[in-house]
Amino acid sequence: MSALEAILVNGGTVHLLSVIKGLKSEADKVKDAFDRVRPDKVAISLSREEVDGLRNMPDDFEPELSRYDEIYAEGLEKFGEVAAPPPCYVATVELADHLKIPLVPVDLDEDSFSELYCAAVSGPALFRHSTRTWLLKRRRFGSGTAEDYVLKWDHAVNNMEGMRLIERKRAETIAKGIAGLASAGGALLAVVELERAAEVKEILAGADAPEK
Repeated sequence: MSALEAILVNGGTVHLLSVIKGLKSEADKVKDAFDRVRPDKVAISLSREEVDGLRNMPDDFEPELSRYDEIYAEGLEKFGEVAAPPPCYVATVELADHLKIPLVPVDLDEDSFSELYCAAVSGPALFRHSTRTWLLKRRRFGSGTAEDYVLKWDHAVNNMEGMRLIERKRAETIAKGIAGLASAGGALLAVVELERAAEVKEILAGADAPEK
């Protein structure tokens, strides 16, 4: 899918922007989308706690990266400068607030995510997932583009059944939030991580399909 797509949902138009977490250049993609869409409201694939965190981030903020995050960033650096927190999300929050555009987090809140994680991932599965970083460190993804790398990374990290269930639930939650905003009318920009964007688009297309 292209980075910015217009989709009809619930009688409204959703401008779905897929973004790569970590790349500094993605901030420019977000700014361009704001200029092109001129949204009345913005949906973002973050929890409300994550949005609050970005809004209240101290000037001397130092990100605490997991080993997974570190390995992901090392691979992504082949395609451009990398930063944390994700510049695509920082730019989205800053632009929406500066332009006084309502910004709606549509991902699972922290409590819901924790509850889902505990239900979906067993103890042995959690142990296997936490000890696989050495395999990922040695793996060569053979990616020609940043988009290809991100999708291959996502597949490798979330190929366990419990993790796939969590990401499916996230996609459903994000799509539901976007669909609800679309039904209210106005120009809607939805900023969604590349890893879930295609799935979110598929769910939105199904939600808008005519009943038989």
